[in-house]
Amino acid sequence: MKTSRTLPVALLAALPLAATPARADEGQDKPAPGAEVAAKASAPRPAAAKKGVSPSRRALAAGGALVPGFFVHGTGHFILGEGRTGLRLAATEGAGAGLVVIGLGGAAVFGASRRVIAPLVLATVTGAGLFGISLLADLYGVLAPEGGTGRAPIALPWAETQLGLGYVYDPTFAYRYFLVPGIDLRLRSFRLSGSSWFAMDDENARLRAEAAYRFFGPGTPDGPRASDGSFLEVEAAFTHHRYTSNNFAMTTGEITLQGRLDLAHIGPTLQGSFAEMGWGIAFETYRHGRREIEENELLIPHFAFGAYIGHEGYPRGEAKLYYEHRHDGYAAGAKIPGLGSGVAGHLGLQGRIYLGPRWGLLADVQAGSAYVGRLSMLFRLGGWQ
Repeated sequence: MKTSRTLPVALLAALPLAATPARADEGQDKPAPGAEVAAKASAPRPAAAKKGVSPSRRALAAGGALVPGFFVHGTGHFILGEGRTGLRLAATEGAGAGLVVIGLGGAAVFGASRRVIAPLVLATVTGAGLFGISLLADLYGVLAPEGGTGRAPIALPWAETQLGLGYVYDPTFAYRYFLVPGIDLRLRSFRLSGSSWFAMDDENARLRAEAAYRFFGPGTPDGPRASDGSFLEVEAAFTHHRYTSNNFAMTTGEITLQGRLDLAHIGPTLQGSFAEMGWGIAFETYRHGRREIEENELLIPHFAFGAYIGHEGYPRGEAKLYYEHRHDGYAAGAKIPGLGSGVAGHLGLQGRIYLGPRWGLLADVQAGSAYVGRLSMLFRLGGWQ
C-alpha cells in the first residue's frame, strides 16, 4: 500500500490509566435544558490539585518541562508535586516512543514493503502523536491557571456556516487566493458537512462532502448532555479536486475513525486541554488529460493537542496544534532533506472563537510543501452550552 502524497478508541486505550469518559444516561429523566446549563455554570470548576504554588516553583516546573522534560515527559509535573500525572505522561511518552521504534524499525527491516507498510505507518504516526501530546500536556499543566484555560461545550449547534478567504503559496501552481464557504448540519449524533475552495485567480476548485456518526460526546441541544468534550465518531468523506488549468483532477473517497479525549481524565492540572487522534484510509483516482485513470490508496492518520478558551460567557472557543499525514490537499507533505523527504505530512494551527451567541471567527494555518492560510466568519443556530 502506498502512503499518501500528500486520539479516539485507541487514544482512550493508549493513554495510560485514563478513565473512560462518562456519558449521560439517555434513559433517565433530564431537567429542563436551561436549568441544567445554569446549574453547570454555577458549579465550581475543578482546580489544579496544587493550589498556592509559588511563582518561582511554577517557573522551575515550566523550565523542567522543556529541559530535561523534552526527553522525560512529566518532569514539569514531578517538580510541581503532581507525581501521579507526571507518571502517566511519562508512560504515554514511553508507549509513543515504542510505537515509533516499531514502525521505523519495521520499515527498515522489511524495506517498506507494500505488504506491511500500512500498519507500520499507522504505528509510527500514532507513536509520534502520543510523544508530542505528552510533551505539550506537561508544559500546559504547569503553565495553565487553576481550573484550566476554558471549559468544553456540552452541546453543539444544529447548523454552523462559514465564509472566508484562503491563501495558498505554492510555487508549482499559479493560484494564490481562494473563496472558502462551508456548512455543518447536525441532528443529535449525526453530522453532514460540505466545504469548498474556489480559486479566484486560477481555474482550480476543491469540493468536499462529509457524513459522520458520533458514538458519544457533545451533540445538538435536544440530545443527551455530554459530561465533557470527549467524543468518538466515524466519518465518511468524498473529495473532488479539479486542476482545470493544469489539465488533471483527483477524486477521493475515505473513511476515518477519530475522537477526542479531555485530558482532565489524566490529571487535574490538565483541566481545559484535550487530545485528538484519528486513523483512516482513502481510495483516490487520478486523471491527467485523456490518459487512463490511475488509482491509489492513501493512509490519512492525524493527531492534535489543544485547549478550550473561556469558561462561561464570551469569548468562547478552542485552539489546537495538529498534524495531518495526508498529502492530497493544498499543504501536501513536508519538505524534509534526505531520505525522509516526501513521507511526512503537514502541521497546522487552528483557532475557533465565538464573540457572541451567533457570530465567530475561524483561523487556520498549515505548513507543508506549500503554505496555507484561512480566515472565515462563522454563524451558528443553537449555540454552545
